[in-house]
Amino acid sequence: MKDKRILTLFLTIFIDLLGFGVVIPILPNLAKSLASGSALPFNPDVAVGVVVGSFSIIQFLFAPIFGSLSDRIGRRPILLVSILFNIVGYILFGLSSSFVFLLLARIVSGFGSANIAAAQAYIADITPPEDRAKRMGIIGAAFGLGFVFGPPIGGWLYHAGGDHGLRWVGFFTAALCALNFLLAWFMLPESLESKSAHKRKVSDTFKGLVTVWKLDVIGELFVINFIYIAAFSMMYGSSSVLWKEKYLLTPAGIGNIFGFIGICGAIVQGGLIGFFTNRVGVRKMLLWGCPAIAMGLMIIPLPEAGNAFYVVQVISIVLLSLGNGLMMPAINSLVSRNTPPESQGRMLGLLQSTSSLARAFGPFIAMVLYHQFSSLPYLVGGGLMVVAFFLSLILSKTLRVSDPDPVAKPSKG
Repeated sequence: MKDKRILTLFLTIFIDLLGFGVVIPILPNLAKSLASGSALPFNPDVAVGVVVGSFSIIQFLFAPIFGSLSDRIGRRPILLVSILFNIVGYILFGLSSSFVFLLLARIVSGFGSANIAAAQAYIADITPPEDRAKRMGIIGAAFGLGFVFGPPIGGWLYHAGGDHGLRWVGFFTAALCALNFLLAWFMLPESLESKSAHKRKVSDTFKGLVTVWKLDVIGELFVINFIYIAAFSMMYGSSSVLWKEKYLLTPAGIGNIFGFIGICGAIVQGGLIGFFTNRVGVRKMLLWGCPAIAMGLMIIPLPEAGNAFYVVQVISIVLLSLGNGLMMPAINSLVSRNTPPESQGRMLGLLQSTSSLARAFGPFIAMVLYHQFSSLPYLVGGGLMVVAFFLSLILSKTLRVSDPDPVAKPSKG
């Protein structure tokens, strides 16, 4: 990370994701607890999917707008404003005393976290095409490190705070976002040299997705990305509830498991992406990631309580981290390399919007399935990754150029 801008962007994303990671071991069970005492038109299990999914629905609607707006006015102002919304969202989270208030807090935070497309476009602005897979992996490493420290800190704060544990978590996270804002303000210069005049509306999100899925290569990548993110997020939407109810884990214990997930993810995405890109290539990264995630999901609910539980979870986490570390930068890189420079923010915004829609869909479906049978979300998620594998196999046969070279531009549908 010789470029100081990459280092600063890494730190900015890391602090942002650290704040997000802090709430992970608490949010699902908190949502279920608050929903149990509310007169809602759906059961508490489904309420968990609604809260987790609301965050991603807002990202789905606004990530392309933020990406397109960053093409017009620059990456820097989008990053700064979005961080301010995150501060407000986490303050509201710390003050949540009802299901509706908690839902509002996640909606505000979802709006603030719709900035990842601008961050990805920032990297694309300052990185040659052949290095984008490696540098997109830096974002993955920031995600991983945020999960390394965030969930354990969240579990510990919630436990240490006693009756005020939720406020400790919310206000601590808001303070992290304030630090994030100062870091970005003073150390992150504008990266966009040529600005676009294109204006974007919320309805353009749906129009853009209809259009983009008709493009050769890009369309297939968007479908694969949707399936992969939906399957992966089914685990995040239900595992905290599973680990508490079946295995009797505390928030601190759940936080430690997610912290281990972060360690494995950071190792793969921060240290091994360059090796896989140079030795394997992004096409095979895409292929190898699917079965790893499928197997990792399917074995999560298999063991009973005891030592077998921890052994199986370690194996699952390693597989999931490897698969996620292979697929995320491969998809981002292939989409970026098939997109003209002046549309990087818009296209990556659409990709992020697809991911956000999948993250909203995955947890909701997971909790509907969980209400029927606790193992169903993981078995269905593994099945979806088998579908993604065959789609990736078909796509890989059309990408016959060598990976370090730019992929042929897609024809318009």
